[in-house]
Amino acid sequence: MAAPHRIDIHHHVVPPRWLAEEQERMAGTAVDFSTVAKWTPEKSLAAMDKNGVALAVTSISTTITRPTEPDRMRALARDCNEFSAQLVQDHRGRFGVFALLPLPHVDKCLEEIEYSSKTLRVDGFKLQTSYEDKWPGDPAFAPVFDELNRRKATVFFHPTVPASCARLLPGINAPLMEYPFDTTRAIASLLFSGTFARCPNVRFIFAHGGGTMPMLAHRIGHLVQWRKDLAAQLPNGIAPILRNLYFDVVSVTNPPAWSAVTKLMGTSQLLFGSDCPYVHTETTVSELAEMGLSASEIQAIERDNALKLLPGLPH
Repeated sequence: MAAPHRIDIHHHVVPPRWLAEEQERMAGTAVDFSTVAKWTPEKSLAAMDKNGVALAVTSISTTITRPTEPDRMRALARDCNEFSAQLVQDHRGRFGVFALLPLPHVDKCLEEIEYSSKTLRVDGFKLQTSYEDKWPGDPAFAPVFDELNRRKATVFFHPTVPASCARLLPGINAPLMEYPFDTTRAIASLLFSGTFARCPNVRFIFAHGGGTMPMLAHRIGHLVQWRKDLAAQLPNGIAPILRNLYFDVVSVTNPPAWSAVTKLMGTSQLLFGSDCPYVHTETTVSELAEMGLSASEIQAIERDNALKLLPGLPH
């Protein structure tokens, strides 16, 4: 068996406090959440060892947006981040951390950025694609992105289901379709608000191949041609900005989706992810091997691109 080499940048942990607060909601939306709820660090390590994953950068999947409870949100984020940092200490060389930030509470986010950076020494930060009726490009969130830009931070966006879209198709788990759609909304929000242009030092990662953005990029890009205000803001269109983003390959390792993603951005900005424990790690490993890539391309996606993006990871 080959030595573990893969770096998994989309790997979830299930801290006890998060589970206590989120279990009811997640059980009603996620597929087979009862299995996820039984997560342990040992199960993550077993999945990693089985699939040649040397290191996983962990994150919290989604959280309930509590716009009137800033202290509760900050306390949850702090608890999750300290749990994840302790995992790094307990299993040296096997884990990294994307620290949870408690948006929509800007002041609490700035506090958590400071604490997670200086005290916990995290590898980056985790946001979600929307917060009730606000998407990340909202002007209210600008101070958070300006601070992340000042720190030249890496930010991983995980999708969620906006409240307005939670029950559009009865009987179908909302994340099935809403996760990729909301990822597209988040990217568009950051694009047309000018956040991407204003924050060139932030390295942005989006889950699940950027959602539906690879398929819709051409259509969305036409908006710049139709509106003079956007044309002045994006004189070269949206393609150069999109090609600077990073996407993980979870759920797009199939021919139609893969074709769209790689025609938009090639393979240099793609990162291996598993979505463990929601998805079996071997799913992405086996499907990626069937995408007709060269050995060097697979090596880049599974490891090298992550090390260029996050050079501080143990390797």
